[in-house]
Amino acid sequence: AAVFPRSLADSCQTQLAARNMRLEVSVPGGIHIDGDELLLRQAIGNLISNAVDFSPEGSAISLGAENTNGEISICVRDAGAGMPDFALDKAFDKFFSLSRPGTGKKSTGLGLPFVAEVMNLHGGSVRLANTNPGLEAVITLPA
Repeated sequence: AAVFPRSLADSCQTQLAARNMRLEVSVPGGIHIDGDELLLRQAIGNLISNAVDFSPEGSAISLGAENTNGEISICVRDAGAGMPDFALDKAFDKFFSLSRPGTGKKSTGLGLPFVAEVMNLHGGSVRLANTNPGLEAVITLPA
């Protein structure tokens, strides 16, 4: 069983610092996830990285987790502009990517499909929702 990786916050500090951003972590002790820790860390890291890329400089990203009714939910929320409605349905398609604010660059479009595949391998799911402002990515896994 992999323990929820609090060290994930430490691993993204360089990316956060480059944009004068902070990660607000709200993870209770005792969150355990059965699965491949490396894959799960990478999947959550992809969500945090996207949140940083699409958020205004100086803003905060929140990372929270909870264990409810035999399911663990992990939420990454940013303060960006959100995602166009048409893109919410396509976000998990391989090679689909939106331009990053500020740079206009696109990614490979493989990060969110990777997250979806890791969740599938672990019997879980991932969803995106606009929170106005921002976007919320929630992964759900069996406890």
